[in-house]
Amino acid sequence: MITPGTAYNCFSKFIFDGDTLTLDFRGADLRVRLRWIDTPEAQRSGINSTDPRILKHWEWAQKAKTALMELVAGKPIILIPIEKDQYDRWVCDCYLEKISVATNIQILQCKSGMGVSFVPFNRFAYNIRELAVLKGIITETASANRKKLGLWSDPDLILPNEFKKLTLS
Repeated sequence: MITPGTAYNCFSKFIFDGDTLTLDFRGADLRVRLRWIDTPEAQRSGINSTDPRILKHWEWAQKAKTALMELVAGKPIILIPIEKDQYDRWVCDCYLEKISVATNIQILQCKSGMGVSFVPFNRFAYNIRELAVLKGIITETASANRKKLGLWSDPDLILPNEFKKLTLS
């Protein structure tokens, strides 16, 4: 049984992409989506393109996935589930070893330039921890952008939310 807002100890088991992973939760698989960030979309089976911008986006997706793998491999993760999304994943805040802005996985992905902020507009009652995470995500995304780190180094970058609007076949 998972209770939203409660901290749980887990370990990473499988990384789907730069913002989605499976955790070992008490011996069971738990699919998790990192809250308030977005990373480039991976190429889906049967979808191809010759457009260099799309090919580059898929390359960035692989780099974001690799960055998340390197970040969490073999390390204890503290999971704070918030809610389930439309794909039946738990949307969560995740931390390495302890709950701190410095160890928040979403912030670390944005700081490295492998994620972008995905700011919520539908909720207005944040606790102190959530405000610190949200501020950290926005701050580190802006900093990585200014420094041209990671995906921000690509002048023709298609942001994840823009990419999702494209019709690919």
